[in-house]
Amino acid sequence: MIVYLEKTRTFYLQGKHVSYIFAVDAYGHLRHLYFGEQLAVGEDLSFCFRDEDKGFSGNFDGAKDRTASLDTAFLEFPSAGMGDYRRPALLVMTQDGARQTDLRFSSFAVHREKVPPEGLPHVRGGETLEVMLRDDMYGLELSLFYTVFDDQDAVVRSAKLVNRSGGDLRVQKISSFSLDFPDASYDTVCLYGRPCCERMPVREACGPGIREFSSALRGSSSHYLNPFFALVRRETDENAGDAYGFALVYSGAFSLSAEMTSYGTLRVQGGISDCDFSWLLKDGQSFRTPEAALVFSCGGLGGMSRAFHALWREKLLPSRFSGKPRPVVVNSWEAAYFDFNAQKLFALIDAAAETGADTFVLDDGWFEFRNNDCGGLGDWSADRTKLPGGLEEISAHCRERGLAFGLWFEPEMVSEDSRLYREHPDWCLKNPRRGPVRGRAQLVLDFCNPEVVATVYDKMARVIESSGATYVKWDMNRYLADLYAPSLPPERQQEVQHRYVLGVYSLAERLTQRFPDLFMEGCSGGGGRFDAGMLFYFPQIWTSDNTDASERAEIQYGTSLCYPPVAMSAHVSACPNHLTGRTTPLASRYSVASLCAFGYELDLCALSREERAALARQVAAYREIEPLVQGGELYRLAQMCRDGLYAAALVSHDKTHAYVAGITGQTNANVLQKRLKICGLDDARRYRVRETGTVASGRALRTMGLLLPPLRSDFMPVELHLEAEPEKA
Repeated sequence: MIVYLEKTRTFYLQGKHVSYIFAVDAYGHLRHLYFGEQLAVGEDLSFCFRDEDKGFSGNFDGAKDRTASLDTAFLEFPSAGMGDYRRPALLVMTQDGARQTDLRFSSFAVHREKVPPEGLPHVRGGETLEVMLRDDMYGLELSLFYTVFDDQDAVVRSAKLVNRSGGDLRVQKISSFSLDFPDASYDTVCLYGRPCCERMPVREACGPGIREFSSALRGSSSHYLNPFFALVRRETDENAGDAYGFALVYSGAFSLSAEMTSYGTLRVQGGISDCDFSWLLKDGQSFRTPEAALVFSCGGLGGMSRAFHALWREKLLPSRFSGKPRPVVVNSWEAAYFDFNAQKLFALIDAAAETGADTFVLDDGWFEFRNNDCGGLGDWSADRTKLPGGLEEISAHCRERGLAFGLWFEPEMVSEDSRLYREHPDWCLKNPRRGPVRGRAQLVLDFCNPEVVATVYDKMARVIESSGATYVKWDMNRYLADLYAPSLPPERQQEVQHRYVLGVYSLAERLTQRFPDLFMEGCSGGGGRFDAGMLFYFPQIWTSDNTDASERAEIQYGTSLCYPPVAMSAHVSACPNHLTGRTTPLASRYSVASLCAFGYELDLCALSREERAALARQVAAYREIEPLVQGGELYRLAQMCRDGLYAAALVSHDKTHAYVAGITGQTNANVLQKRLKICGLDDARRYRVRETGTVASGRALRTMGLLLPPLRSDFMPVELHLEAEPEKA
């Protein structure tokens, strides 16, 4: 619900349990008042604010007294050059070289049906407020968009700048949102990492200066820092306390920041990274930012996560796959790498069919000149030496065994040893005066060039159609580095990172339109591009190349702070693990993977008959709990690095049943008993634990916990099914 009160010139945005409130002041500036637990429409918050004369805080032109300074005001979208010394959300250079913008309130409109941003992923639906600001001196028009939902605890923000100056402008920074808090007594929680060790939660207290979380210069959201962070009170924990979450619906180079000022206030911002970014905006043109989702919960980090999960599941993920069973995949990568032929694949497919899996995915190595990672990218023609009958024969064998067929692509890359590169050496990102920067022996295609995107689309569409593939794994195995696009003029070279990701979105959108039933899984050297932008096109993303059950548990824990289990692709792999050399029980590998979109990544032909039978039982068990993975509420119960085990519960919305799974850590002699407190249940209901026969109230399970079996070995599985007892009449 969106309400505007003319008397106080105040906007009230009401979500399910949250309120977002701001007002227009006497000078036409937008003053932020509140974001948090829901307040009543009409609540007068003026008693909380007082303008004061502060030394060295300048007064903008037209200010009536020395207390009127933007440097100490709580603002909705601060710009540069008007006396606010904190980070601006907007920085524009005008034709005369000035970088000063003075945006004042002009008008507003309420859109009952949201108008989606063109060419960008976005949260669907919701009621949207558009507030228009103007700088009449320089002919700038800025629209701020706020979308709210009656059934979500989120506000989705973005901005659009229009040039009405009669000349060219250069946008040097434009954020998706900015938010000012009256104090800085918060901790930040970011997701930090590296390849095979993605999204490790790091919690630190806010202090003087700027904390920035960014993937600058990489052209991708990256393994390094995720385009999400949380802001929580010092006392906030998993289950209680105020927690704010900020996530960008964007897959390119981003920046999120928290700035503590000299007056103890806090400014949070996020959007496209302004490092090596500028955008030439011609007269009459507009620039639209990616969306940002802002959520709030007084139920701790867990409540914040569930708010994000509901938003992404219900308003972002491709709706055509909502509520439908996800493919249980057998992927060829760790089974064969590049070393396979048709007969080996036939054997893998036959074994996959025996497990009850429903999709076989042929990973890297199926195309010409691809016996290692040094060639072949860009041509996408089947290797007839390995596959004499082509992809069609492999796909046909899948169908004969009742399986769907999937294929791996790396659409954004090209090998120098390829026909595409030899024909079009100017179709990749590289400085023409220097040798290229290589990563994994490959170059990045110039997706700023629509002709390149169209050519890649044609190649992919031809293969998908001829092979009958219904599943595509889309990989990206390096970052951008030499940020030079031959297709762009010199004055637009700082647009490369953003134009590149727009090209990625364009290709994904075209494939989606051409093949509406095609299931696409995102990947980037594991989880290097796990963000809400990609989830708009891909129902799930490969969480990490690290499939070691113990380490993957930590990765899934961190990823779940923002992203729902149904979006996290997780496979059971071989042991000893190919990365860590660690051996964990097959049951434990299943337990960890079963909390996500599930599959297998191992040589089924090398398994014993007993192990294959165990896999078939696992697939059947997963199908039973899959509705909870798709739509249940996630409660994190234990973290490996803190508690010596990892466990999470998926609870049905009506709280009648729950699935608890995880893995223990390393054991020791004379081990202490461990209890696992199970959250998310109905305190008043009684639950039966299938594995033990225990019957207890939800309150007892939450406060006392369930006693785990004796820990007699390392990395034991945790797996429990709870069902509510029938209520007495």
